[in-house]
Amino acid sequence: MLPKFDLTKKSWLQVSVLGCFIAAILLLIFLDYFNLESFPIFNERGFYFDYTWKGRLFILFFMWLLVLEYSLNLEPEPKTDQKNKPESQLKILATYICALIPIIYIISVNFLGLNQAIIQLGEALRGEYWRANFGDWEHILTAAWPLSLEYLMFTVTFTATILLAYGKSGLKKFGISIGLIAGITAIYLTDTIFPYGVLKPLQLLALPTASCAAMLLDLLGYTFMLYYTPGASAMPIIRTRDLAGNSVSIGIAWPCAGVHSMFLYTLIMMLLFRKSSMSRFRKLVYFIMGAIGTYLVNVLRIIAYYFIRVNSGLSAAETFHDVYGEILFVVWILLYILLIVCIQKFRLAEKTQQAIRKLTQYSRKEKQQPTTPKQQTRT
Repeated sequence: MLPKFDLTKKSWLQVSVLGCFIAAILLLIFLDYFNLESFPIFNERGFYFDYTWKGRLFILFFMWLLVLEYSLNLEPEPKTDQKNKPESQLKILATYICALIPIIYIISVNFLGLNQAIIQLGEALRGEYWRANFGDWEHILTAAWPLSLEYLMFTVTFTATILLAYGKSGLKKFGISIGLIAGITAIYLTDTIFPYGVLKPLQLLALPTASCAAMLLDLLGYTFMLYYTPGASAMPIIRTRDLAGNSVSIGIAWPCAGVHSMFLYTLIMMLLFRKSSMSRFRKLVYFIMGAIGTYLVNVLRIIAYYFIRVNSGLSAAETFHDVYGEILFVVWILLYILLIVCIQKFRLAEKTQQAIRKLTQYSRKEKQQPTTPKQQTRT
C-alpha cells in the first residue's frame, strides 16, 4: 500500500516539478498526435509515440517510471535528509527553471524557430559526413538528429532538476528513471552520429546475434547467405530472395541486435529487485536466466523480420522493425516478471527443493533397506 500524499509539508515542490515534466510530455503528445510539429517528417510518419525504435515511446516509459519511483519514495524522509531539500529561494527558483525547460524547449522548437537552429547545428557537426556516406542523410538530419536532441534535453534537465530538488540522494531515488532516459539518449545519439554500424565496438555485439539467427534459419531449412564484409559501415547481412525472386539484403546493426532491449531489461530488473527481500544469489540467478531469455528474444525478432521481409515486403518489415518489434520483448519481460512473482509468492523454489530432498531421502532408505528372503525368492 502506497503512503498518503502530504503536499502541504513535504511534497509540494516535488509534485510541482513532476507536474512540469508530465505537462511537457503531454504537450508533445498533443502536437505529435495532431501533426502540429515544425519538423515535417514528424507529421508525415504518423504518431511518433507509436515507434519503439527512433521514436518517442520510451518517453512514455520514462513518464511511467517517474511516477512509479515518486510513489515508491513517498515515505517520510529522515531528519538527516532535510539538508538536501532546497532551502533558499534562489535554489527553489533554479529548480523550477530546470523543470520548465522541457516545455519552453518544445514551444520554442515548434513555434519560435528553434528548429532551424537545431538543423544548423546538425549541419555544422555532422552534415558533411552524413551527405558523403549515407543516402538517407536528409532523414538523419531532419528526424533522427532532432529526436536525439529532444531525448538529450529531457535527460539533462531532469537530472539537474532532481539534483536541485533532492540533492545527491535524488540520484538514487530516481536512478531508474534517469538511467532509462539517459541510456536511450546515449543509444539514439550514438546511432545518429555513427549510423549503420560505423561504431565498431558496438557493432561487434551484432555478430553473435546474427550468427544465432542464421543457424536457426538454417535448421528451419531456409536458403540464404550470411555476409560480413569489412568496411566503414560493415554489418552482418543476411541475403536471400523474396517470393517474387528478387534479391533481399537484411543488414543487422547493433541496435537491431537488441542492445537497447538488454539495457531496458537491466533497468526493469533493477526496479524489481530494488524493494525485494530476495537473497543476492537468487537475484543473480533470476537476472542471468532473464538475460539469456532476452537475448533469445532478440534472435527471434531478427528471424521474424526475415519472414516478414521475404513474404510481405519492405514496407511491412519496416513497420515491424519500428513499431512492433519491441512488443516481443515487452511480452517476454512481462511473462518473466509474472513467473518470478509466482515463484516467490507461492514459494515454488522452496517446495521444489523440499520435494527433491524427500525424494532423495526416500531413495536412500530404499537402497539401505535389507532384502527379505521372501523378496529374494520372488526376485
